[in-house]
Amino acid sequence: MSEGEFTRTDRVYIDEGVIDVYRQLKKEANNEVEQAPFDTYKDLFMFAACMGFENGRRTKPRKGNNGGEVPSKVFTEDDLAILKAIAIAETGDVEVLNRFGEVLAIAEEYANAGIYEVKSSLLDERGRPLWNLVHLIGD
Repeated sequence: MSEGEFTRTDRVYIDEGVIDVYRQLKKEANNEVEQAPFDTYKDLFMFAACMGFENGRRTKPRKGNNGGEVPSKVFTEDDLAILKAIAIAETGDVEVLNRFGEVLAIAEEYANAGIYEVKSSLLDERGRPLWNLVHLIGD
C-alpha cells in the first residue's frame, strides 16, 4: 500500500461486489432478526474483519459507486480497540497506532475477505442466518 492510501481516516469502504451480502444480513424494519442478525453495517463489518483476520485473508476492496461506506465516527472505543489490535498483529509494530488511516485500511481489507466466509457460513448454509451465526460462534 502506498502512503497516500493511509490518509483517509473518516470512513471504511464496502466493496460493491459484497454490498448485497451486507444488505441481506443487516436488520431492516421489515426483516426478522433470524434472517438479518446484524443491526448495522458497522456491526457486520466488525464481524467480517475478525473473520478475515482469523483466517489470515486480506483483499483490497474496489471502491465503486454501488458499494457502501461506514463512517469511522460510528466505531465505538471497543470496536477501535479490536481494529487497532488487528493492525498491531498484522504489522508487528505498535507505531501503526499513530497511523489511523492504515489501521482502517488493514481492517477494510480483512473485512472485505472475511465477508465471503460470513456469507458462506450464514447465507449459503441451510437454516436461518441467526442460528447459523450462533453455531459459527459456538464452534
